[in-house]
Amino acid sequence: MVRQFQIGRSIVFAILALAVVLSTYANAQDVRVSARVDSNKITIGDWLKLHLEVEHPKNVTVQFPFLADSLNGLDVVRRDSLLTKPNNGGVTEVMTYTLTAFDSGTFVVPPLTFRYSAEGDTATHLAETNPIPVFVRGIEVDTSKDIKDIKPPLSLSITFADVWPYLLGVFVIAAIVWLVLYIRRKRQRGESLIPEAPPRPADEVALEALRSLDSEQLWQRGKVKEYHSQLTDVIRTYIEQRFGIMAMEMVTDEILASSLRQTLDARLQQALREMLVLADLVKFAKVSPTPLENEKGMISAVEFVQTTSRPVPQPQEEPA
Repeated sequence: MVRQFQIGRSIVFAILALAVVLSTYANAQDVRVSARVDSNKITIGDWLKLHLEVEHPKNVTVQFPFLADSLNGLDVVRRDSLLTKPNNGGVTEVMTYTLTAFDSGTFVVPPLTFRYSAEGDTATHLAETNPIPVFVRGIEVDTSKDIKDIKPPLSLSITFADVWPYLLGVFVIAAIVWLVLYIRRKRQRGESLIPEAPPRPADEVALEALRSLDSEQLWQRGKVKEYHSQLTDVIRTYIEQRFGIMAMEMVTDEILASSLRQTLDARLQQALREMLVLADLVKFAKVSPTPLENEKGMISAVEFVQTTSRPVPQPQEEPA
């Protein structure tokens, strides 16, 4: 009884294995390949479409044949991307090639071999397409007519896209020439290549220097001589830039006796005199001014610059 059971079980296993093999074989047999062209007759130089198509179940993997650059005299010009689409529970894959020929005659697209294998099947199966004849005809020439020369090249209209590279080149060359001439002219004149900034107003420079001097607190730290020396230097430089008087090369009496006295009122003249004279006494007579006199010197200097920075009014002529 046990022996019969074992025999029956073996038969069942054999039947199941056979069923799997037959199923795989049946799936493999469901693979169908084909090759076709749009036309079997073309003229030399014309393009011809070759379509390779394979239909197979979803569990089957197909490898398309490899096409070289030439197929028995037909040149492969281009290969399109693979197109895949569903088909009655299966898959249809289409690959399109563009062919051409430069010789007349009869050419044959050879049988092309596809390789495929089903899922779970280690064996590789082959499927071939049928050969396809292609007839390539030459260009008919009427020998009864005279031989004509080839047509001249066609003249195309010039567009801006054709011209703009040349315009850009001319502009660049002109810019380089102008730059070279500009640099040469500046060097001949001894001028700076980069234009200098316009000079700052004299009152702005003087007030900035006075603020900087005041922030140093020289006389508060015992440097009274340096304080008055720098203070009068700022005022002398301002007078040179503002009134055109060479105050840095003049002594105090020369500055007070210059044309400056004609543009200042009595109060400003007195304040300027006191500031310059006190500075001379500190520098040359070693006089020690009081803190009030030191502060008054800075106040007088700032007031002098602020007051004289405005245009000096011209005296009006009295009517005759």
